[in-house]
Amino acid sequence: MEVVRRAQPWLGTLVEISLSERDERAFHVAFGAIAEIHRCMSYHSDESDLALLRRSDPGSVVAVSRHTVAVLRLAEWFFQETGGLFDVSIGRKLVATGYLPRLDDRPLFHFTGNASDIEIVDDTHVCCRRPMLIDLGGIAKGYAVDAALNALVEHGCAYAVVNAGGDLRHMGVAPETIWLRGADGIISHQFQIVNAAVATSSNLLFRRRQRGKQVSPHIGRNLTPLLTDATVTALAPECAFADAVTKVGIADRALAQKILDSVGGSLFTILNQGEVA
Repeated sequence: MEVVRRAQPWLGTLVEISLSERDERAFHVAFGAIAEIHRCMSYHSDESDLALLRRSDPGSVVAVSRHTVAVLRLAEWFFQETGGLFDVSIGRKLVATGYLPRLDDRPLFHFTGNASDIEIVDDTHVCCRRPMLIDLGGIAKGYAVDAALNALVEHGCAYAVVNAGGDLRHMGVAPETIWLRGADGIISHQFQIVNAAVATSSNLLFRRRQRGKQVSPHIGRNLTPLLTDATVTALAPECAFADAVTKVGIADRALAQKILDSVGGSLFTILNQGEVA
């Protein structure tokens, strides 16, 4: 089978899609699905659903995309399963540590809500009972990968690999070889997947100093920055699930594996010495 690859910048990364040569005309379908997710869930865009929600009055019902509601439903499930560890209201903390820009004139202490204050009214309407800065960076990229793959299935494709900066999903009969980088960015391990999704998270190369202390984009319980020299990789049926659970795994690997057990997935880490645990 001859494989054709195309790449476009979306979701803050480079999205690469691989298709069989006979399905080359389906690239626009997959990239179109990813572009739609980007428009709905970009924290940076003033026209996204997240912008609508952060500007909304507490208790008001906001019309959003069905995709945004689907991601918020999954995020709500993770919030409950992790006892609040996975919380998409993390935007306030990421602005405070400089990982997200300040896009609002109001002080950060104004945004007091957490994921428990998000009410999903129906498939296209959401209500935030308290003000909050929602960031879906820990889950939306994986959801976009799934959306692209589902669009390709509907288009009749039998083989595809969608890779959004390491959040990857494969569809096909033959196994696909996946290469993994350690937290230091060096490629060190490989394995094969078939009709599965993979996501990886680390923060060794994404730390910064704030007020004399190191911080990272990963936040644990009590809003404590998480620092790890390991890379956490999740294997699951869907990429959104794998994407979210890696963020849990950075904080609590046992809990992450317990969550993956519910879908037949697995978790492993690459330690800074190159060892796999």
